[in-house]
Amino acid sequence: MFSRPHFLSLVLALCLPVLGAPALAQGTPSRGALIQSFVQQRVGTVPLAEATGERREFTLEIHRVQTEISPGVSVEQWAFGLPGQPATVPGPELRVQVGDLVRIRVVNTHDQPHALHAHGITSLAQEMDGVPHTSTQILPGGSYTYEFVATQAGTHAYHCHFQTNVHLDMGMYGALIVEPRAGEGRPWTAEHTLILDEWDSRQNPADLKHDVQPDLFLVNGRTYPLIPDVPVPEGELHLLRVIHMGAQPHSLHLHGHSFLVLAKDGHDLPAPFEADTLPVLPGERYDLLVKGRDGAFPFHDHTTPQNVNGGVYPGGMHFMVTGGPARRADGTLAPPAAAHDHHAPTIPPPGAQTPAPPASPQPLPTGRPAHDHAAPAPAPTGASVIRIANFEYGPAELQIRAGTAVTWTNADPVIHHLVLTSGGQDRIHELPPGASFTFTFDQPGEFRYRCQPHPFMQGVVRVS
Repeated sequence: MFSRPHFLSLVLALCLPVLGAPALAQGTPSRGALIQSFVQQRVGTVPLAEATGERREFTLEIHRVQTEISPGVSVEQWAFGLPGQPATVPGPELRVQVGDLVRIRVVNTHDQPHALHAHGITSLAQEMDGVPHTSTQILPGGSYTYEFVATQAGTHAYHCHFQTNVHLDMGMYGALIVEPRAGEGRPWTAEHTLILDEWDSRQNPADLKHDVQPDLFLVNGRTYPLIPDVPVPEGELHLLRVIHMGAQPHSLHLHGHSFLVLAKDGHDLPAPFEADTLPVLPGERYDLLVKGRDGAFPFHDHTTPQNVNGGVYPGGMHFMVTGGPARRADGTLAPPAAAHDHHAPTIPPPGAQTPAPPASPQPLPTGRPAHDHAAPAPAPTGASVIRIANFEYGPAELQIRAGTAVTWTNADPVIHHLVLTSGGQDRIHELPPGASFTFTFDQPGEFRYRCQPHPFMQGVVRVS
């Protein structure tokens, strides 16, 4: 009764060689066997009385929340949450086992109608599918309970299906995982769920026309650098469940590793294949097996315009897979990395105007006149030096007293433009290779600075 459908396996068997993926290994089911299995499988509603497992009951409430999804960018979201707990995007992960009777009660505390679609679940009745014009909709203040028997182990999802283009864009989704019955062996020791999405920081759900242009690209509701690392200790096998709840295609690439693609859309592949880059379309789900190694390596969207926050690099769909201590090329342990600020730059809020760069360097807004030197010069007594090397400021954070002079020295082979912000205004000073620039901070406060052509270079001087 609970065997997995093999239609996807048939499609992959026919298409993977054409797409350039490895041909199906010897011993995998033949094309005819896959077709026969698909023809013979049971389809349609599985009556609730046929559940053989436990009764799993969940209550999801719908709330309006305000969330910082990217540095400096806070947006309105419509989110699912468990009673008594904060609502979040993604919503709570729901886990059940094959054979369980699943009951999901949705309580609409929001001011819009909603519904819940169990994405990938095929054993449910039409009335439980969560599509308003074929099943039901939940009006504000109302509730509804969705019921089905979980018959297919795999990675699935749930999301609102009322006015789907708006409600999905507002964050109404979460993971729905159906596990095999207890006792079935698996090679991995831990799992990580990664839900992909895009966001237009300027979108307004009250607009009649919902025409979004995403400028933020999310994993589990955040952009880099707010996305937590995924720890896969050296030598361990972990499963990564990738779920795409956005509207644009992505191409996920893992540095320093390859992964084994085990399943797609909740179906085990008859011939898992190894890769390091995976195209993921909206609605798709993949199960990836990763083996931990030494060092930390990025896992990011190789569609490079989606590695930005508001058009500024680095950002977007990017996080780190961390393993054991890093080793050098000769195999010896590398020394601990120096502390660096790898945070992406804060992008201005929607509608904010970015100051245009001046045609030529201008005086800084406070303090004594600046001096430009053709070659690095030692800082005067009582001064501090910030060295620019390898496209980083060192140190990036500096605490000084009023009246202290600070010298920036460019040790890079390219020109940097120092942009110092004070009083809401930016002033730019050009630093050719080998040049230095000194500025005396006479007033207390916090002074942020960056490089204009390299906005990921950021620092702060705190004056007491």
